[in-house]
Amino acid sequence: MKKTVLFSLFLLIGMSTTFAQNQDIKELYFEYTQSRMNEDQKAVTIEKASSLLSRSTELNDKQVANVSFHLARIYESMGKPEKAEPLYEKVTKLVPGYYVTYSALGFINLKKCDTLGRKVTEAAKLKNAELNAAAFKAYKIQVLKTIPYFEKSEACETDERTLGILTSLYKSIKDTTSLASLPERKALLGKDCVSLLDDE
Repeated sequence: MKKTVLFSLFLLIGMSTTFAQNQDIKELYFEYTQSRMNEDQKAVTIEKASSLLSRSTELNDKQVANVSFHLARIYESMGKPEKAEPLYEKVTKLVPGYYVTYSALGFINLKKCDTLGRKVTEAAKLKNAELNAAAFKAYKIQVLKTIPYFEKSEACETDERTLGILTSLYKSIKDTTSLASLPERKALLGKDCVSLLDDE
């Protein structure tokens, strides 16, 4: 019985995927935009968005960015940052000024900083200099990867929380010089900000 149910499920998914691959791209994109607006249709949106991205050459860059962003948001809401991160990264390349994506990437990477930061603390408690140095090195690399995301976000939309995070990150790696020059970088980074993700 279980084998029959599983076979039917795989058959249904296969038929659905085949249909999406043969479906008119404009029709598929329209269906995606409709399901995207309904929180109860996340599974449908994932299916439509994934099908669209597999046919990305038939879409313009703004459409690919739109689909990638909203699919990333869904994955993030489902607690799957590892699936959301590469999609957000794709959006930053297609629409460099869309700062909402940088904020999302900042918080995904901040969690990695927190995890590595705890390892630094644990190494310090053990009073193991070699272990502490290795842990801090890994932590600093992650912090330096995380900071640019928050700087872009802060440059486009000043926020006390974001500024507080940046201040904390810079101080945690003892880089007060870069923190002091943050206003200059913000002025440059804030020149191409995009607040809406168009798809036309």
